[in-house]
Amino acid sequence: MKIRWAFLLFLMLTARAGAQSDTTGRPDFSHYLEDQVFFNLSYINIRHLYPGVSQQGFSHAVSFGFIRDIPVNLRRNLGFGLGFGYERDVYYQNLRIGKDEQTGRITYEVLTPGDYINNAFVVKKLIMPIEFRYRNSTAERFRFFRIYTGFLLGYTVGAESHYETEKLAVQYIKLTAIPSRWQYGVYVYAGYGELNGYVYYGLNDLWSQKVAVNGQHAPMYDLKFGVMLSFL
Repeated sequence: MKIRWAFLLFLMLTARAGAQSDTTGRPDFSHYLEDQVFFNLSYINIRHLYPGVSQQGFSHAVSFGFIRDIPVNLRRNLGFGLGFGYERDVYYQNLRIGKDEQTGRITYEVLTPGDYINNAFVVKKLIMPIEFRYRNSTAERFRFFRIYTGFLLGYTVGAESHYETEKLAVQYIKLTAIPSRWQYGVYVYAGYGELNGYVYYGLNDLWSQKVAVNGQHAPMYDLKFGVMLSFL
């Protein structure tokens, strides 16, 4: 048994030494990664709404997480990113989502703007970005230009509605059946150093088929514009 462990240790050490020697004297190659901790703040433009439903107020999204860098060439200015994070989206619009106090049934009502102070629906989700990366980086340059584009997959873990008038304030939680369980879209962000501009285009309906007004499904899609802060 001791001989077997010694042999395995020998193989690991020789493999490591061989891998290091492969890059000796290669000025175009250096072991560096752009693993990122990111923070994103975006404005949400709501699209494809049911007739009579409109966006009200500053709908917004906040997200944060980590992205692992996976270079694909020797210079390491091309690669992929695979990440994981958390996002909270707040949609201000005039479709009230509530509950019948007696039956517990979810209700949907198109409100008249001006008859209420606040009406918001909040979606919380885990996000998984998968991106293709281009940057003009080197091992010695810590601030550089980048343009990253990819696909964002989100999984809903929480949802709640908030409704307020001059006379009452109501909040309903545990409404995860209302938004689509899976949400996805494409995005691009570009910038220099830690600051990047960000655009996201949602590809699927944010509401599940349960969301209906007068017997018809009320769809909702989103388009986000924001700022992405990335830290190495």
